[in-house]
Amino acid sequence: MKVEEAIYAETEAFRQAWNKGDAKLVTSFFTDNAIRVDGVGATGATQRGRNELEAAYNRLFHETMTGIQMKYLDKGEVRKLSPDIVVWQGNLEIIRPDGTSTKGHVVEIFKKVNDRWLIVEAHPKVSSPPVPANSTE
Repeated sequence: MKVEEAIYAETEAFRQAWNKGDAKLVTSFFTDNAIRVDGVGATGATQRGRNELEAAYNRLFHETMTGIQMKYLDKGEVRKLSPDIVVWQGNLEIIRPDGTSTKGHVVEIFKKVNDRWLIVEAHPKVSSPPVPANSTE
């Protein structure tokens, strides 16, 4: 399988795991020492390692945005930096249970570990959810 096809397969499997709301399964797509810089608005909260990633995804899936779904707006683009390091970037949409959504972009660095491509570093960026018109914020 070509590198691009393998990365597209991993990103699609990641999306499916995300949509199940399974934090443990989602973090299995990352290396043990992976870094994720959360990009909702401009918060830049950083998680380091699978334990922090799993805790952050659990909060996201079960507290912050219960029932959210994600879809990719395109396959993205794969750029091979070395035989075992690639960068993937693509556009995505996060859909809330009420049907509202926000769009964003993600950049991920993958490393080949044994026969699988795993995320070493992820930088998802989505706009902050819109404030409802009747809000006092």
